[in-house]
Amino acid sequence: MANLNRIILVGRLAADPESRSTMEGLPIAKFKLAVNRPMAQGATGTDFIDVVAWRKLAEICGQYLKKGRLVLVEGRIQNRSFENQVGQRSWVTEVVASNMTMLDQPSVAPAPAAFASEAEAEEEAVDDTDLASDLPF
Repeated sequence: MANLNRIILVGRLAADPESRSTMEGLPIAKFKLAVNRPMAQGATGTDFIDVVAWRKLAEICGQYLKKGRLVLVEGRIQNRSFENQVGQRSWVTEVVASNMTMLDQPSVAPAPAAFASEAEAEEEAVDDTDLASDLPF
């Protein structure tokens, strides 16, 4: 039987993402996602899930996500260990995001990027006919 490690979460950001780059220059964004869960007798509880995004997704998360935003995160669960400041081994369980979808509108919409001229816009456009030849199907 094959193994599967996939998770889909919908929740609100508990705080603004922490964005930085690794020593190798890879962008990384970390944030906590508050996810409600039903409990006995109609009550609800909240789980705070650590999420990590890498590369372009990390840049997008750092730029557009803010505390309170409702997002859908797809990814995989990862366990890792590290040595803390007192020299003890600590374990972390987190979701490594592969996709993120914003489900609400920000209270203040970011200004869209505008081109200075139509000529610049044409230079920036990608010709997808060249890309189609690279597809294996």
